[in-house]
Parts: sequence; structure tokens; C-alpha cells
Amino acid sequence: MISSLASEVGLELKAVIRARPLEKKVLDRLDSWLGEGRAGEMDWLEKGRPVMADLRDWKPWVKSAALFSLPFHRPGGGFLGGGRVARYALGKDYHHVMGRKLEKLGKRLRAEGEVEAFRGAVDAAPVLEKEWALRGGLGFRGKNTLLLDPENGPWTFLGELLVDAQWQEWIPERDFGKGCGGCTKCLDACPTGALDDPWSLEPRKCISYWTIEAKGPVPRELRESFGDWVFGCDICSEACPFGAGADNFEDDWGTLPALKTWSLEDLLAVSPRDFSTAFEGSPIRRAGWEGMARNACIALGNLGQGGSTLKRTLESHPSPLVRGHAAWALGRLGEKNPLERAWKREKDPFPSQEIEETLHTFSTVI
Repeated sequence: MISSLASEVGLELKAVIRARPLEKKVLDRLDSWLGEGRAGEMDWLEKGRPVMADLRDWKPWVKSAALFSLPFHRPGGGFLGGGRVARYALGKDYHHVMGRKLEKLGKRLRAEGEVEAFRGAVDAAPVLEKEWALRGGLGFRGKNTLLLDPENGPWTFLGELLVDAQWQEWIPERDFGKGCGGCTKCLDACPTGALDDPWSLEPRKCISYWTIEAKGPVPRELRESFGDWVFGCDICSEACPFGAGADNFEDDWGTLPALKTWSLEDLLAVSPRDFSTAFEGSPIRRAGWEGMARNACIALGNLGQGGSTLKRTLESHPSPLVRGHAAWALGRLGEKNPLERAWKREKDPFPSQEIEETLHTFSTVI
């Protein structure tokens, strides 16, 4: 019944687990991670921690959870002329796509009398979905900290349907071989050292964290390592042997029209309203207009492109955060004169400091 109804809404049932607490070692690891401040600006993790130990702490009526995943492997892409975007964000927002499927499934189960209460969860809920997926045997924990599916590797979205019915637990046997074994390709590939140990991530060094979650200045020592990533990062996933031969699901997820027509320079010239409209229904909106403009400056600096646009940005962009990163980018392009002019008129502390530090790099070049 569950499997057939799931298939009708475009989902494949992967496992069914009963609601019970996570293992103490999992929670101890989480608390240690939070205690070290690794969550950075992701304060919702700390706020949601009290209900993460058990699905019933969040929704007391939960008795079982049906587990699902959707593959999203596709060719890499991004903005015209450069500016890479993580593959999961090139098309439709998975929160909406999977969320709607889970909602449809829940309603059908309720209509059939299988459940009374249900709740779909996709990433944004205070649910440690990777831990539940591991319990359900959907994959194994990779050294890049992601759940690795034997067929699709790290290129999978996770979702859960929490229900008030006591379903029989069903966890199919799956062969994961030796898992990662002695492979360290993901650790070796990370340009910022965010994967500081196997199965350990330091988000405060992670390109994805800085280009999506963090709202303030990107540390100067990390910027060059970003290359032209402007939203997220796929480097550790691309390095992973698991999923290297995964099918192409580009047609399922589509491509955002703005990514077919906009360059990074366009991103620096657009208004907040036009940005919001262009990225309607896209995960990219999470980074925000200001954050994406900041990221575009870094990418243009690393690409050695967009000098004229960066000069205009430094002169007149309304965001001090963006002007400051434009100053850094112009330094990468060797543009000293516009920095000297801007230093005389800039009044805001952050861009002033960025201009001064960038100009200092010219004086120290031999």
C-alpha cells in the first residue's frame, strides 16, 4: 500500500523506521560539534537541538517514518561566462518538489485510512535526516560527511514522511562494500581544508557555508580558494568515486531561466526586486541579493574578469559589504587607481578597510 501510493506521486519507498531515540554517540557528536562553534551563523541548529534526539520530541504523535530519496546528478553549470552554482540549485527547489510529493502521499494515506496525522520533512525541519537515512540503510556516511548512495553517491536529496501509524519496520539489506575504505579523494580535493578529518566538516572553512549561509564578509584568506563558485560547492562530491557513473537527471529538475541569460556582471547590476523575481522558486534566493553580489565580486576577482563592472560596484553599489568585496576583486585584477579614488571618498568602515588592505598588497609586491 505505502510503496504503491508513493510510486503514484513520484516517490520510491526506501525504508520504514519506527520512532525511537538516536544513539547517544550520535547526539554526543552533535553536541560537541555545536559546542565548538562549528555551526557559525546557522543558529537554527542550536535552536532545533532540543527536539533532534527523537522524532517524537518534535511531533509527539509520530510512531513511524517512511524514508525517501530523489537523485539529482547532472552536469555542472552556473552563470554565463563563469560563476559556478552547486548542481542541486541549478533547477527547481528540491524543498518544494519533494515537499509537495510527500504532502500528496500523506493525503492519500489519510484518505485510505492508513494514517490520521502526517508531516513531510525535507531538510528545513529540525530533523537529523541523514542520521535517520543511515538507520534506514539508504546509504553510508562518507568521509565528506555526506550520505553516500551506492548508485547515486552524494547526488541524492532526502525526505521523510512522519506518520501517527505504527508501521512494521522495513529496512532492506544493501551492500555498501567497504564504504570509503582508504579513499581520501574528497579530503584531498577540498581547496579550503573544510574537511579537516575523515567524516569531519568545519563549515567555517566551507565554500558552501560562506556562499549560502553566512551573511557577513568572507575571510580574506579564504576568498582566492573559492575559485568561481558563487552558490554552494560540489568539489568534494565531484571527487567522490561513488556516483561517478550516476545517470543524468537534468531533465527532471530543469534549469533556472536566469542562469541561461545572466552573467556575474548582471548579478551586480540587478535590483533586489529583480533578483527576487528572477530566482523565484530557486534555492539561490537563500543567499539573498546582497550575498550573491558579494559572491559575484569574489568570483570575478578570481576569474580576472569584469573590471568595469567592479569599478562601478565599488563607486556606487548601495551595500558596503559588496563594495568591500569589489575592492578586493579589483586588487586581484591589479586595478590600483580606482581603489585610490575610492579610498578618498569611502566613509563606511568595512569597504574602507578592504580598500586599505588591498592597496597595501600593491606596496608589498616586489
